[in-house]
Amino acid sequence: MRPAPMGVRLVRSSRSLTAAMLTFLLVCGTASAQETELDPNRVFTTELHWERVAGAPRGEKLWYADGTLVILYLDGTYAEVTASFIKSSGKLPIGLNLNEGFIVGLGTWSRTEDDVLIRTMSREVLRDKIISEVKCQTSPSGKVCAPVPEAPLPGPMLTNTCRLEHPSTTHIADAIVCRGLTVFHPQHAIALNDFPSIVRQLVEKQKSEPKASSR
Repeated sequence: MRPAPMGVRLVRSSRSLTAAMLTFLLVCGTASAQETELDPNRVFTTELHWERVAGAPRGEKLWYADGTLVILYLDGTYAEVTASFIKSSGKLPIGLNLNEGFIVGLGTWSRTEDDVLIRTMSREVLRDKIISEVKCQTSPSGKVCAPVPEAPLPGPMLTNTCRLEHPSTTHIADAIVCRGLTVFHPQHAIALNDFPSIVRQLVEKQKSEPKASSR
């Protein structure tokens, strides 16, 4: 899975973004307790390009950015989510916003014989979005638009070999460069909200599913 994969756009309005921001400001205090379950040194994000939120409450400076967040769990689980992020002008951490649509990829990661390379295997397992991509065609009777059919889940397994930029014993690396995806160790704290819980549920679901028998 990559940012906005498979032609899917995460579309949001300024009104819904503002509502998400207010929710973020209200619940961010409780998110820090949940963060203790996960080592922040194993969290990475793409480069985030911030934009001001129109219609934000008076006196509040709020920004949003679209991007991808990756977690390399100690047990070898690889989790990836494409979503939006939110931040305020205060000292609150950056928030992962799961209220505006998101796409989750899940799999495994492992070290290789090379100290600066890791290998990931993951596939798209969950989509939660507001509006999917619409394809339009012009005909003699006018313009006709229809939603693009979604690919079935889970998606195909993708294997990637990624390079560690400035490997570290504390936070794995300053950056991880994969084919089609580059993520960085964040300089600021990130409130992951419900994402670790979603990952746990998906992992448990995969464990409970019967494996296809080979003949």
